[in-house]
Amino acid sequence: MKTFPLSLLAGFLVSPFVLASPDLIFTNGDVITVTGESDRAEAIAIKDGIIVAVGNNQEILKQKGANTQIRDLKGKTLAPGFIDSHGHFAQYLPLIESPFLYPAPMGEVNSFDDIKQIMTDYFNQPNLDTNSLHVAFGYDDAELKEKQHPTKQFFDSFSKEYPFCAMHISGHLAACNSKGLDFIGFTKQSNNPDGGVLRRDDNGELTGVLEESAIYPILGNLPEMTQEDAIRRFGKVQDLYAGYGITTTQEGLATLPALNAMKTMAENGLLKIDLFAYAKWVDLEEAITLLPMKSSMNGLTLAGVKMVGDGSPQGKTAYLSTPYFEPPHSHAYDYHGYPVLTQEEMNQWVDKAYQVNAQILSHSNGDASADILLNAVELADAKYGKYGKEDRRTVVVHVQTTRLDQIKRMKKNEMLPSFFPAHTFFWGDWHRDSVLGPWRASNISPMGWANSNELMFTIHMDAPVLFPDMMTNMWSAVNRVTRSNQTLGEHHKITPYQALEAITINAAYQNFEEKSKGSIEVGKRADLVILNENLLEIDPMKIKDIPILETIKDGKTIYVNQ
Repeated sequence: MKTFPLSLLAGFLVSPFVLASPDLIFTNGDVITVTGESDRAEAIAIKDGIIVAVGNNQEILKQKGANTQIRDLKGKTLAPGFIDSHGHFAQYLPLIESPFLYPAPMGEVNSFDDIKQIMTDYFNQPNLDTNSLHVAFGYDDAELKEKQHPTKQFFDSFSKEYPFCAMHISGHLAACNSKGLDFIGFTKQSNNPDGGVLRRDDNGELTGVLEESAIYPILGNLPEMTQEDAIRRFGKVQDLYAGYGITTTQEGLATLPALNAMKTMAENGLLKIDLFAYAKWVDLEEAITLLPMKSSMNGLTLAGVKMVGDGSPQGKTAYLSTPYFEPPHSHAYDYHGYPVLTQEEMNQWVDKAYQVNAQILSHSNGDASADILLNAVELADAKYGKYGKEDRRTVVVHVQTTRLDQIKRMKKNEMLPSFFPAHTFFWGDWHRDSVLGPWRASNISPMGWANSNELMFTIHMDAPVLFPDMMTNMWSAVNRVTRSNQTLGEHHKITPYQALEAITINAAYQNFEEKSKGSIEVGKRADLVILNENLLEIDPMKIKDIPILETIKDGKTIYVNQ
């Protein structure tokens, strides 16, 4: 076990020679400090939300004062609070009180009949507004018995009184009933929007299925929330995240309404976890009039800008350099998806981000989309110099089909990939058998290549695509097993400690917060999680089943497992 001396920190002196006693001491713990794989401690002391001592029971208890609270961990594991390196906190606000249509194991929707049952129960509620758009989230055609998207005709059979759209689990597609299509402004005469597709049948009629930018009108037509509604929902979403051990999270595509809502919550002191917002690229200029770039307010930080380069591999809209294994819905054999942002557009937006010193997050699932981003970054680096005015830490989000040569380019350009390794379980079989074929599927989320090139990375769940379950996140990265219990890409497995680093110290680095978060060290914020077992010492296949017992933010408990 490694122990650490007590450091004298400014503000804790009660006299020139006496250190003020801690507010809280945790003892008898299995403390994973994330300062080295074998580093452990037994106890830590906290004062005013800051860690002031880390070491063994005896030396830490010497700091006890008359008003110090002593917490006996009884051998439970204490780790740094988890940091969600990519997700969509604000997208939960309109969804948290709506139906979820997730398949097993997150939900129970595995067929059209299951969708019909859940939504019929929903529409049978009294006093539902027939003039508002109703939205459900999470259906997955890859896991539905029918292996296809629901159509407007199917939805019309039980929801025709109400405008209704169901969002695909990827967040990149949706399916609407007839009234829903009318409500968001799509008819047979509508053209495909830039970067999106309105799917049609053989007669040219809309099927109700929408791809990529075609779903944006859904988000723009959600019912307005009262302040009371927003506060209630905001609290529920924070509780959801805290229940997964998360102390810092992200809104990775902040529209202006979402940024305004989050700012209002911050102004009223309602954040109990820290929230990093990345403005949607088209809203960048207006976003920095609401909050200066990289400024913080009561836990809310406008951290940068988010671009969306392409779509979803499981939805077969990601932009690949070679064709899909099985092309979707009557596309030609050489179909390989399409970009949301062209090379010229990506160049433009990366340049604008450099001008305002905004950190860039760019969604790049397909390798062709990653090429577009890498080209744009290299162009901007050549124009502005390697760092311009400051360290960039550009993040490539998802990187599902990234090639080895691209990993090497990311290393050279000092970029960070944020992988989505839960794809190996939730869609691994689908990727192997339908989306990518066996070889390309075995190289999704290529963390092994990142390790061999000493490229730092983070991992995420892309909530609400999946719940922000960090134990399942780490379990997926370590084991890479599919739903059919087959290993997908043995060479890309990582160790449990590397997985923990990816959601703590590496994620803190991604957020420019490695000096204040991400490890249990003197001088850092007391953002902590208590686990029932040590994930570094149990059967790796059991990591996802470890309960989160308590989540602590700045020394204060924000979640207790009842």
